[in-house]
Amino acid sequence: MAVSIEKKRAGLPQRPGVYFFKAAGGKILYIGKARNLKARVNSYFASYRNIGAAKEKMLREAMILDWRETGSEIEALILEATLIKRHAPAYNILMRDDKNYTFVGFTKEVFPHIVITHQPIPKIRSTKHEARKRSKLVSDFGFRYSSFTYLGPFTDSASVRYVLRALRRAFPYCTCKGLHKRTCQQASLGLCLGICCLDVSRSSEILQHEYSPERVRILAAAYKHNIKTIRAILQGKHKRILTRLRREMDTASKARQFEKAAEKRNQIWSLERIFAHSSYISKEQSVENEKGARYLGRILGRKDPIERIEGYDISNILGTDAVGSMAVFTGGRVDKAEYRKFKIKTVRGANDPAMMHEVLLRRFRNTGWRYPEVILIDGGPTQLNAALKARSEAGLNLETPRETQKYLGRIHIISVAKREEELYLPNKKEPIKLKALPSPLLHLIQQIRDEAHRFAVNYHRRLHRQLPKN
Repeated sequence: MAVSIEKKRAGLPQRPGVYFFKAAGGKILYIGKARNLKARVNSYFASYRNIGAAKEKMLREAMILDWRETGSEIEALILEATLIKRHAPAYNILMRDDKNYTFVGFTKEVFPHIVITHQPIPKIRSTKHEARKRSKLVSDFGFRYSSFTYLGPFTDSASVRYVLRALRRAFPYCTCKGLHKRTCQQASLGLCLGICCLDVSRSSEILQHEYSPERVRILAAAYKHNIKTIRAILQGKHKRILTRLRREMDTASKARQFEKAAEKRNQIWSLERIFAHSSYISKEQSVENEKGARYLGRILGRKDPIERIEGYDISNILGTDAVGSMAVFTGGRVDKAEYRKFKIKTVRGANDPAMMHEVLLRRFRNTGWRYPEVILIDGGPTQLNAALKARSEAGLNLETPRETQKYLGRIHIISVAKREEELYLPNKKEPIKLKALPSPLLHLIQQIRDEAHRFAVNYHRRLHRQLPKN
């Protein structure tokens, strides 16, 4: 460990920011973000650290430590993404997994959509028929269909989703996948401009009259302006946007355009709140997740509150070096101290349901860990049945205390299938489409799934590097 790094660590601030490990010549080896720079960087040098082979190698090469403070964790997240894209540090690329990193995609349409993805490849979001209808509404906006541009990679999916939800309230944009005859509910809530997903040709005469060609052009320009603003904010230009908004608010106020001035004021307040201190953001996410847990309780028919949720995932390559993960959310927040990892011991070959059965059986039999109210597993009905079988077997075990057996029966087990984006419940024949869930519940499920997946993949990759090969 270089003496220069040791000395610089003493001056690390306990504030959000981005840190850099560099080689002797100044070349950036790795970029990371932190809510607390001092705590995060010092964790690399703790005696109990478990950072993986790649980061251990990076530390041996690093000779210089540097950092940049930011006003909040969100600023750090955006700055980190910008700098990783600009410098492409060797160890960020080496440790990158597209299923862990998050990208924000923007479609090139008259009314662009914003999508969050782990794999930034072009995807058609709406049918060509619908796209042609949208393009006819406004013919002079340089329409190009099914092409995406991306921002990222972002390392914190939950924070990105939080920022986009908050930005949408201030700068509305469309999330509908198809066109509607009537104005959609999102428009009535002020979350889109109404015209972006309205099929004017099939709408009532009243709506056709309301959305004249001239009004469509005005709304399309406003919509594109919102998208451009969101892009700029995710590129780290929020201070420039705030300056512009304050100037526009003053101009509107002087011109006695009070409604427009109020709109700009509200946008300023929203931006300032998003980029406030990170503890506020964590609280906002926690409140959102608690709402999601209440929605989940209603779906499951629970009367008691849901305090602890465990998420499980399996990671392997064609059955080799297979591992399982347990991620934990307590009171709506990530609870990393409660995370657990499992090395698969009894299953040979690529059999994810059997692996999930082993992991859950071992978990249920460990009475030293606090039991959850809900377990969310990755997979479809086959994995769900394997988990339910594990719970039943653990409950029938004569060595399991009677009180524990009763509690096991009250644990709700549900599963989410990534490919189909569906939620499976034990007593429901048909799955629930994730897009049909209330927004807080959808985001909670996505967070738990992503955390379990991230933890499983990281453990699997670390184990795969350490094991001797034949």
